[in-house]
Amino acid sequence: MRLLSFILAMLALAVVSAPAKAGEDCDNRPVLVELFTSQGCGLCPEANRYLGELDQRHNVFVLAYAVSYWDMYGWTDTFARPEYVHRQRAYLPRLNVPRLYTPHFVVDGVIDAPGWDRDQVSTAVTDRLNAMPESPDLSIEDGPFGSYIVHLDGEAPEEALDVWLVAYKPGWATVEIGGGENAGTEMLHYNMVKSISYLGSWSGGEAELVGESFRHYGTVAIVQGANGGPIYAYAHAGMSASEGGRTY
Repeated sequence: MRLLSFILAMLALAVVSAPAKAGEDCDNRPVLVELFTSQGCGLCPEANRYLGELDQRHNVFVLAYAVSYWDMYGWTDTFARPEYVHRQRAYLPRLNVPRLYTPHFVVDGVIDAPGWDRDQVSTAVTDRLNAMPESPDLSIEDGPFGSYIVHLDGEAPEEALDVWLVAYKPGWATVEIGGGENAGTEMLHYNMVKSISYLGSWSGGEAELVGESFRHYGTVAIVQGANGGPIYAYAHAGMSASEGGRTY
């Protein structure tokens, strides 16, 4: 009996002291999941809903970009801008994707998945969490004349990184689609990007970059490999640690 009790105690201790699996470390920053979507794409309404579900996970933050190449089929997307297509196109060579398409999920700039395959998207998120690199120091604060100042420090994991400032509309929005494949649909959208601007290149060390402010939207600074490379860090504007906000 004593031997059995000893064995059970050792097993319990092993379970308690077992290290967390890769990807479950609470110190890992959340993965940034980007969705390229369109109001003219028949598969996109479901992908948009799934994007909102993904954002409920503690280890995921999401953004959605509306692309314009479906506009020729009878409906002009109300959120689309050419620069969002340029962003998606920059990812294609690195991800070995032969052409533009929607709905297209890109996970932290390193893995992609079709928006109609939830399991593949979820697996991509887990794979990235399992291989999360160290992040450079990144913060964003109010600057002069309503601008934002992005602060960077540390070693750059690549020779040069791109720094972006993204404004987005937090939460859900609904648009009634009047033409094209989704005609008559009240289409849900989530965390739709309203603006993206390139702030400059960063090669390591202390640096400050200044970007335009959109105070009525959420704003995120993103640091990633040049020309559609991996995302290494991002920070939310106006959300310092003391305010309960997030910097990753």
